[in-house]
Amino acid sequence: MAYKRDEEKFKNIAEERVEILFILAKKFCLTDVETAKNYVKAAVRIAKFCNLRLGKKKALFCKRCFTFFNSENSRVRLNSKKNAVEILCLNCRYKRSYGYGTEKNTGRGNRNTIIIQNHNL
Repeated sequence: MAYKRDEEKFKNIAEERVEILFILAKKFCLTDVETAKNYVKAAVRIAKFCNLRLGKKKALFCKRCFTFFNSENSRVRLNSKKNAVEILCLNCRYKRSYGYGTEKNTGRGNRNTIIIQNHNL
């Protein structure tokens, strides 16, 4: 039982550190690019070691060169044919795309509206 608690604490500490490293990378992305890259690399390394999911934070940096994106080193385009956001890293020319506009079909119909109707809001 104690092992499970320690593992949860370990993951919580790792999540906090990853969050702090991304904040620092955002702060240094305009002034010192190499420091920002090192912060992103450290955050990714911690996330991999602790088996954490980065989620939406993956769109903040380049997968190939670990550059933290800002308006000067990236280009963002909307591809309406693929329903995707395409981010191009101007340092290494790596293109990454993320889908938008469609929701996953859970196969449950309008269950959320039924739940809301049952509660007196």
